[in-house]
Amino acid sequence: MTASRDLLDQAYSLARVESLDPTAYATLVESELGPATTLADFAGREAQLVEALAHIDATAARVMRLRLEHALAADASIAKPTRNVFASTIVAYAQNLGLLEQRARDVALRGGAGDPDQIAALVVDAGRATLAQRDALRDGVLALIRDRANASIADADRNARDRKLDDAARKQWSAVRRDLETVAADPQHVLTAPLNKRLSALPEQIDEPDPEREATFADMIEID
Repeated sequence: MTASRDLLDQAYSLARVESLDPTAYATLVESELGPATTLADFAGREAQLVEALAHIDATAARVMRLRLEHALAADASIAKPTRNVFASTIVAYAQNLGLLEQRARDVALRGGAGDPDQIAALVVDAGRATLAQRDALRDGVLALIRDRANASIADADRNARDRKLDDAARKQWSAVRRDLETVAADPQHVLTAPLNKRLSALPEQIDEPDPEREATFADMIEID
């Protein structure tokens, strides 16, 4: 159990949910990251960051369940199993709260609600609040992913052009550099596939080393 995950797992009541600090979460995630100097390091660091995003989604489901229990405390038209379904799938409604509203209204109507529209509105309000908090937590982690990628591009590029490395290593570092550039532009790229798969999907490329500096007269004197 990491400190960052423990912070999210403490959100087991609405009071704890409201006190969640996205900045504190991102800071804890950052503190748990190790340096990345090898390809294995990069893959491991990225796995930690992807896991941090997954923990946010898991927390969103739990938070949605808490919000629904509170919002629908006096309602029996949407039974607990259906509330749990809405909670566990809330992330899928991130871009379509209208669909959540429609489904909640249909369930409330079938369940005999006196005002299905009001019940649906309560469900949507809970979903909107849950997703807004999810976005705030994700923003901090995505910014961390972007910043780490930006900070690593120069090192990857230097390795890709290092004359002392063999061609296979340089090609691999070239792929790492290109992937880092994509991640820096769109941090959610890390969610498309594991790092190794993304690298293997890139066209093979070897970057030309920087031109060797010509020896100067001062250099030759030092050699003598």
